[in-house]
Amino acid sequence: MRRLAALLILGAALLLAGCAAKAPAPERAYADLPRAAYDESGGGERRPDPDRRRPAELQFLTAYENETSAPYYPLEGLAGVAYARDGSLYVCDELGGRVHVWSPAEGAWFQLDSPGSRFYRPVDVHLDGFQAWVLDMDGRELLRFGPGGSFLDRLVDFRYLNPGYDHVPVAFDVDVDGSVVVVDPSESMALLLDSFLGLRFTVGRPGPHREQFDAPSGVAFLSDGGFVVSDRGNRRLQRFNRLGTYDGEAGGADAVGNPLLTPQGVERDVWDNLFVADPAAAAVHVYDADLRHLFSLGADAGLREGPETPIDVAVGPDDLLAVSDRGRGAVLIYRILYQ
Repeated sequence: MRRLAALLILGAALLLAGCAAKAPAPERAYADLPRAAYDESGGGERRPDPDRRRPAELQFLTAYENETSAPYYPLEGLAGVAYARDGSLYVCDELGGRVHVWSPAEGAWFQLDSPGSRFYRPVDVHLDGFQAWVLDMDGRELLRFGPGGSFLDRLVDFRYLNPGYDHVPVAFDVDVDGSVVVVDPSESMALLLDSFLGLRFTVGRPGPHREQFDAPSGVAFLSDGGFVVSDRGNRRLQRFNRLGTYDGEAGGADAVGNPLLTPQGVERDVWDNLFVADPAAAAVHVYDADLRHLFSLGADAGLREGPETPIDVAVGPDDLLAVSDRGRGAVLIYRILYQ
């Protein structure tokens, strides 16, 4: 009996000792870290992400040409393009004052309603859920349309958004939380709006240095809430964090081997790889999440497959990439092939 009691006491003591001991916590693997995490040295370099995929090629699929038999004819001045989650493709005809929509479910094209009796100039479009937001450059307004193309309301009037400035926005993007970022080449400025569409802060002023712009013409949110601006006059891309602080750049007027001539529309994929339309270079440039140039698709791809004057790009489902080409008067569709 005494031997049994002694064994029970010894077992309880060992159990308590094991619970008190703390095993060292395992280090977090890179795959468990946020994709935008930085190293601890403060050098600003992003940690490697083994799950991140990089584009290797753009494979041409088809083109919506400006043919008289097409339901969207004529395409007079192609501008912004955007994909919806269901694969619907939205195409802005800036000079024609129309937004065309390809519905894969119906296998047909239709147009968004006119917002009023006056002519409007749609230069960019993005989707917020099932609603289409369209930037009207003439009216300097952000318009909202319903799923079937019906006009709903005017969300923002940029003439009164920021007193003291005469804003003429040309491109915008919508984040997952409803925040909006807009670029204005006339004021060399980017404006960040909160989810209530009130002005949070502005970034930029004229110049060639950091946090300065020369005719910014494209913008895209990143997955971490930061954003990238196409700084056309300075021939570069500038990246900012969610607070509007400078976070790196690619290219520049004096950068050796810089492929950017007039960067315009910019879009990202889910891994923050960037696709940039460059009308002067007649090319679409591809960058990885660290702003390293991967490759460019230009005129060497051929008359049928290569862009001529690309204005904007849009990444869609199934790794699709749409390019609005004003020179060809066509929307080119590619498949993104990853490494």
